[in-house]
Amino acid sequence: MKFKYLGTAAAEGIPAIYCNCEVCQTARKLGGRELRSRSQALVDDKLLIDFPCDTYWHAITYGIDLTKIKHILITHSHNDHFYPLDMAYIRKSFAHLPDDFEPVTVYGNQEIGAGMHLDENNFMDPDHRLRFELVKPFESFQAGGFLVTPLPACHGTKDPYIYLLNKDGKSILYAHDTGRIFPEVILFLKENGVVLDLISLDCTEADKPIDYSSHMNLERNIICRNEMKEAGIVCGHTVCVLNHFSHNGGRLYRDFVKIAEKEGFLVSYDGMEICL
Repeated sequence: MKFKYLGTAAAEGIPAIYCNCEVCQTARKLGGRELRSRSQALVDDKLLIDFPCDTYWHAITYGIDLTKIKHILITHSHNDHFYPLDMAYIRKSFAHLPDDFEPVTVYGNQEIGAGMHLDENNFMDPDHRLRFELVKPFESFQAGGFLVTPLPACHGTKDPYIYLLNKDGKSILYAHDTGRIFPEVILFLKENGVVLDLISLDCTEADKPIDYSSHMNLERNIICRNEMKEAGIVCGHTVCVLNHFSHNGGRLYRDFVKIAEKEGFLVSYDGMEICL
């Protein structure tokens, strides 16, 4: 599988839109990997994870033809992960597509389904181009050649999910946005014999202390990885990546990558690709 990080920031982006903190000022000056757009990922050029307001920019930057992506997983309803207004432009009056265009399926919880009914035109399926499929925790489904399993996340919305992806004997756990992984999720993975090839963990606060439950930092990442190692879910070949960074974590990529490396983690950046 090919896993590509399109965006790797928390809600404000880095540099944050209205911020002049040291991290943001330095990121503007240095550019490159210090610039982070809102979190989104693409797997095998077929499966999109989340749809933030930066989706348009990602498509332009990485040469992605969104009309060829037929499956979109949404983790939760916060607008840095789900921006349905841009989905509306698939309408016939805005998008010129063949009459036999295969619809795009968006997967998520009930809040995502409700968010796709924003006006009297009901853009979810006005022209049979966009459809919604309700998913439930621990219930696997097929999407674009992937076996996808939604798993409950620890986050401040209704029914947030992290996603387990399986294809061609490879397994990925995309764990954003979430705090510590629930014990029942670890038990489910263990009982189903899951051994991860890639785990992408929320690290919103970098190595800064954290006193709330809906995100993680490096300390929580280490605890999570150790719990999964003990359960046999993470092993020696598992690629462990940290992702979803806020400027409030106080770290630039160039600095945090050295800190994370000492603990055996890679640090994501916009455009990063991992081939499994």
